[in-house]
Amino acid sequence: MSTQPDGLEISFSALFDTHAHEEKLRGESMRLIENNHELAHRLDIIQRAMAVVLRYTLDHTARTADESTMQLLGIRLFNAGASGTKLALSGYYQTAFQQARDIMETGYLLDFFRTSPHQIGVWRTADRPLRRKLFDPVKIRTALDERDGDVEKRRAKQYGELSELASHASYRGFRLTVRGGVGELGPFVEEINLKAWLHEMVLRFGPSAVMYANQFPDAEESLEHELRVFGTMLVQGYKAPVGERK
Repeated sequence: MSTQPDGLEISFSALFDTHAHEEKLRGESMRLIENNHELAHRLDIIQRAMAVVLRYTLDHTARTADESTMQLLGIRLFNAGASGTKLALSGYYQTAFQQARDIMETGYLLDFFRTSPHQIGVWRTADRPLRRKLFDPVKIRTALDERDGDVEKRRAKQYGELSELASHASYRGFRLTVRGGVGELGPFVEEINLKAWLHEMVLRFGPSAVMYANQFPDAEESLEHELRVFGTMLVQGYKAPVGERK
C-alpha cells in the first residue's frame, strides 16, 4: 500500500475489486456507444462479424482436414474479437488494439488460403523452419501484395502502425495509456480511444470474418444467407452517414 501526496490510499490487494472497476468502466463505455449512432453501428458490425465466425465454426460440419484446420483459425479469430471487445469496453485500449493486430494477421492468412487452398495442408504440417520460410507474416503480406498488384505495400504499413501503437513497446504507443497528458495506470474510459478501436475493429474483423466464411464453399444455405446479409451490411456500412442509411 502507498500513500499519494493528497493522502489518497491505493491498494491492489483484491482482484475482484479490479474486476468491479472494469465492469463499471464497461457500463460507461456502453453508455457512450448507445448515445452515439455511429459508434453503435460499428459495435453492431463487430457483433454480427462474431456471429458469422461463430456459426461457421459451430454449425458447419467440417468435411475435410483443411476445413477442420480453418475452423481452428476461426476459434482464434472469434477469441481475439471477444477478448478485444472486453478489453476495449473496460478501458484497456492498448491491449485491445493488440487483438486488432492479431485479427489483421489472421485475416491476411485466411485471405492467402482463400486463393491458395493447396497451401493449407503445407501450413498445417510444417515445422517451425518451414513455417517461418513460407508463412511468416511478412511472407504472407508479400504474397498478397504480389497477388493483388499492390506496389504501395499498404498491408505492411497498416501492420506496422498497429505494431508500433500496441504490440511493441514504443513511445508513440503511450498515447493509448495517457489521458490529459498524464500516464494512466490501469483502465480508463476515453471516447476518442474507444471510437478509434471500434473503427479499427470494423476494418479488421469485418473482412476477416468474410475471408473465414469463404473457406467453406459448400456450407449450408442458412450460413451462406447469413454471410450474404453481413457482407451487404459491411459494404454499405460507410457509404453514407448513419442518418442517411436506409
